[in-house]
Amino acid sequence: MLKDLGLTPLEEGVYRTLIGRPDASVHEIAEDCGALHELPDVVAALRALEARGLVTRAPDGARFAATSPAETLGAELMERRERLHRAELALAGLVEAYRVGSMGRAQRELMEIVEGTDAVRRRYVQLQLTARTSIDFFSTGGHRAVGPETTQETTALRRGVRLRGVVDEEFLSQPSGSDNLDASLVEGTCVRTVREIPLKMIICDGEVAMLPLHGRGSEVNPSLVLRGGPVNVARALFEAVWERARPYTERTWEIEAVDARLMRLLLAGLTDTTAAAQLGLSTRTVQRRIQALMVRAGVSTRLQLGWHARDHRWV
Repeated sequence: MLKDLGLTPLEEGVYRTLIGRPDASVHEIAEDCGALHELPDVVAALRALEARGLVTRAPDGARFAATSPAETLGAELMERRERLHRAELALAGLVEAYRVGSMGRAQRELMEIVEGTDAVRRRYVQLQLTARTSIDFFSTGGHRAVGPETTQETTALRRGVRLRGVVDEEFLSQPSGSDNLDASLVEGTCVRTVREIPLKMIICDGEVAMLPLHGRGSEVNPSLVLRGGPVNVARALFEAVWERARPYTERTWEIEAVDARLMRLLLAGLTDTTAAAQLGLSTRTVQRRIQALMVRAGVSTRLQLGWHARDHRWV
């Protein structure tokens, strides 16, 4: 199981043996590993583990003990992740350089057509990985090439990239739609909602935009990547929708988490039945919780409840 961190099967066996006891001699380790007839190999494995800081030797040199895996293997795993991340960025840069080198100047400066679902997915991820300062996006349900399992939003956020997203009722109505949105909020994405977005779109650093070639309601394959002047139009569209959209905020501690999520979904325009499906509750239970919130807020209509929720930071 530790071969991905560079340990041989014997080295892993020796390390696991030492983790299970305070310390041990070479012969004791060999007996526990069932490798008494390969004592030189056990000695070699101990030396390799000691060189990596996974094993320490007693002052007398005759007994060995394991160090904390969290401090040693954990640090090494983090370093490998960082190296992989740097490799991803380098690869994305090489792909971009290849693409630029294979296009004519006029086409290169203005637009690129990406065809094929896999190609669209790769291009979308590349844009996220190479973003330096900001990522703005519109998202709706259906025709999805990039899902929660493949997006690189978390990677971008960890690099300090600002993420803003506008989603619509169709997105929130999708299975696990609100769960995915709540996870994005926790990670640091700023989210707002509207009844209907104009089309799917992502804008990176205000310099590159990607959107479906045939507009709203169409498949994301093929997609269009824009640069230069056309990006200004995409950027203006995003800012206009962002300004009129409703904030979809993190949970508040003044009401229960499920009620905070319920209020966000209702204010986003979802029906009682659709909100209930997102929360894993029955429609009747959702309606009872709404009535309880109205009593708590001292209001008699849902409109008043919405105003109260906004003024008292319930959502």
